Amino acid sequence: MKEFDLTENTGNNLPTQVGIWGKVKNFLFQEIDLNKPIVVELTPKEEKVLTEVHDFLFQELKFPELHDFLFQDITTLFWKK
Repeated sequence: MKEFDLTENTGNNLPTQVGIWGKVKNFLFQEIDLNKPIVVELTPKEEKVLTEVHDFLFQELKFPELHDFLFQDITTLFWKK
């Protein structure tokens, strides 16, 4: 096993190769500036699909027949007034 002398501050005897764990750790614990605006660039096709999905999800639904069916008066045979 190779030993490294960490008492000297030259930096010449430290390992220079970054391993897998170092890459993962650097990615997971990177600093994020929350004040920086987030910009998402979409292709025209992606923008079209996103617009269609948004329009579908936020469309105004009008079903008077369904409303009348769900909120109709119900009479039961067991409880009569």
